[in-house]
Amino acid sequence: MQLQMTFLIWIMKNKYLLVFLGGGLGALLRYLIAAILEIAIGSTFAGSLSLYIVNITGAVFLGLTNAFKSEAARFFWGAGFAGGFTTMSGIAIFLYTQTPATALPALAIMFGLGFIGYAAGANLARALRGKK
Repeated sequence: MQLQMTFLIWIMKNKYLLVFLGGGLGALLRYLIAAILEIAIGSTFAGSLSLYIVNITGAVFLGLTNAFKSEAARFFWGAGFAGGFTTMSGIAIFLYTQTPATALPALAIMFGLGFIGYAAGANLARALRGKK
């Protein structure tokens, strides 16, 4: 029991390990969402839709991590999970395959909604923190 507690304490103090573990979990969830959408609606539209889903919900979630009092939780869920869940490389590939006429509006929508989502999550976190 003492060894298990020591190990858990070590993990909680190791921010690099927390970011690594959270990032792996976030990346896996991002992949699963894309795979499920591909099965459900086909590959043509699934890639674009999954980018919007993961990046906008990831921005909201990142804003919510402001409510976490534990630094370890913020490393795991913020830098790790949200960082692994969202994808800038996916956006780059998507934009590269589009014409400028479709890429620029898509980019503006994704970043605009991402910013609004982060602000909403951060404000919700502030409200939750105030209630405790």
